[in-house]
Amino acid sequence: MNQLHLFFIKAMKKPVLVAFFLLLTIPLTTSIGAKEGIRINADTLLYDDAGSQVEAIGNVHLSWKDISFATNQLLFRFDTSEAFIPGFIKARFGNYQISAEKMYYNFQTRNGWFESAELVYELSEGGNLYFRGSKIEYQKGKWTGTDLLVTGCPHSPPLYSVRAKEVLIYPQDRILISGLGFFIKEKRIIQLPAYSRLLNNHGSNFIPSLGYQRKKGLFVEGNYEYLFSENLLFQANLYYSTLQSSRISSDITLQYPYVEARIFIDLWQNEESTMGGYAHYQKNGLSLWMLGIENERFNDEVISRLPQFIASYRTESENGFFIEANLSYGKFSQGDMSTWRNDVYLSAGLEKKSYGGEIFYQNINLSVLDDATVWGGKVWAEKEFSSHFSAGIFYEYTQVNGETYFFFDPKDTNIFGLELVYGNLDQTYLRLRGEYDLNIGGLGDIIAGIGLGSKEFSVGMETIYSFPDQNWEERRYYIRKQLEECIDIEASYWESDQTFFVSVNLAGLDQKKHIESLFDEQEEYDLFNLNREN
Repeated sequence: MNQLHLFFIKAMKKPVLVAFFLLLTIPLTTSIGAKEGIRINADTLLYDDAGSQVEAIGNVHLSWKDISFATNQLLFRFDTSEAFIPGFIKARFGNYQISAEKMYYNFQTRNGWFESAELVYELSEGGNLYFRGSKIEYQKGKWTGTDLLVTGCPHSPPLYSVRAKEVLIYPQDRILISGLGFFIKEKRIIQLPAYSRLLNNHGSNFIPSLGYQRKKGLFVEGNYEYLFSENLLFQANLYYSTLQSSRISSDITLQYPYVEARIFIDLWQNEESTMGGYAHYQKNGLSLWMLGIENERFNDEVISRLPQFIASYRTESENGFFIEANLSYGKFSQGDMSTWRNDVYLSAGLEKKSYGGEIFYQNINLSVLDDATVWGGKVWAEKEFSSHFSAGIFYEYTQVNGETYFFFDPKDTNIFGLELVYGNLDQTYLRLRGEYDLNIGGLGDIIAGIGLGSKEFSVGMETIYSFPDQNWEERRYYIRKQLEECIDIEASYWESDQTFFVSVNLAGLDQKKHIESLFDEQEEYDLFNLNREN
């Protein structure tokens, strides 16, 4: 049985000082199983040996591992490892902050409760999610609550909120809200008692995406998630278009700390269905895949890889140096071509905040076609000259020896690029990016953008000029509006194909919807991965 030592600092009364030295010399045994001790600091400490407890009064601070409390009064029992706080408290449990009017916590069982509480969850993409209610409970890494108000607005009352019958926050940072109603201020807009949302899950949004495009017509896309248990998740996605093929997708995912397994299907209105599954193991830089997918769609391309086996390993140093190795073996089909394929990809480089570089080598071995080897590298650097002006440069080189047959195979590349930004991209700015193709000895496309406004409201335009074609190829116009720091609205219009898109993001409840920009880097197909969240 491990020993837990309590250290009390800043005692102000003489009897308390005696108790303080006594406590330092007498080990207190518990079954918490922690090698590090609970530390309590306070203005006054009253030790009750008969009652096996200590009362801390005034500027009380308790810390243990990733847990900390700050309050004005605390009662701690040695025999049961329980902490009682009868007044206002601010606490932190790992990435979670919570404030309450009353609290109880047992360090031995890792269970506790908070009354008249507000739980603050820090979102990975920025901002916070707030849970407010009469009682929130904590059970071994899992937060639960009933009749809670959930919002991304820091104000009270918030501009918008979800009132939930039940909220569960699992250790994997997946948040399930069930029996919910949506409110604007104090007015209920809709009540969905049998509906649930899984928040902080990539691709999960409370507000559907909608817009109009010449090729698609009117379109809308929405998501639904349901957590059957802590580890079993069901996801559905509906994409409807008046002029283009619509799609219904469903995924069932079994997830544990290092292992994930998934089966999925995409049903298209006028095209062949996409279906498949995978098992994935990932730990300490090692990644192992066993997957199969038929009619996988990437932009306008369709490919099948059934089956495919992938082994990847990446190691990094504190200085930013990395080494990565990827091995893949599987059967690939694209159009009329079908072949077994073996890939070896090796890379090494340096990644820093403002500069980096990479060199790589790839060997492509096909069972019935010619083999190919690819090598090359890329270097890049960014410099912030002032709070208003920054610049970035890059050079990329790729050489392909032999024939390549699939759309995702590398191509010969020899490009130098430069980007200049003046101002703040979320407010008022001027942005230019250009590339020079050393293989053809001329400029490629120049992308320019300008924005005017503030964080609360801004307008802007982006455009592309093609030097080879000597004409303006594309223009995008946008308007952005932020309401009370928790609702972002953006409308975009693309001139060439008459595309109009509206995005509404509720901070915290929605993952940030990406508005396509002319400055977006072209997405590349990842041979050594499968991402169903895009």
